[in-house]
Amino acid sequence: MSTIDTELPKYPLPAFLEGRCTPQVFYKWLTIKGETLLLRDQKRGKPYALNATKSGYKQEIYKAVLKSGERDPYTGDALAWELIGTWDTSKPHPEDYKRQFALMPTIDHTDPDVLEFEICSWLVNECKTYLNPEEFYRLCKKVIAYRR
Repeated sequence: MSTIDTELPKYPLPAFLEGRCTPQVFYKWLTIKGETLLLRDQKRGKPYALNATKSGYKQEIYKAVLKSGERDPYTGDALAWELIGTWDTSKPHPEDYKRQFALMPTIDHTDPDVLEFEICSWLVNECKTYLNPEEFYRLCKKVIAYRR
């Protein structure tokens, strides 16, 4: 029995994902994201990451999925969970390819200094890369005001 099979009950597929992805695909995504984010945060010297574990990161990501994973918290768009695990990392991609993934769920820190996540679309995450929520809101308001 693989690790994925033995840990699936610990992270059951949320009801809103039934029929959109399998428990195995979801758990693989959760595992990869937990490992990747932990390593990235450790490289960036984040204090909360220095003594953290992969399991702790997976748990925090899972909590974010349960809390906010069905819709993007900034736009209200339904997230395209069927896209997880489908991004081809083997080569660079043209803009048309990237556009297909605009609503793919991604994991974002709610605050860069705290081990807490939210789930948002890839498009929103790309737009707010180095902004905290308040800075992102101010930027959006500025864009709207200018365009009017």
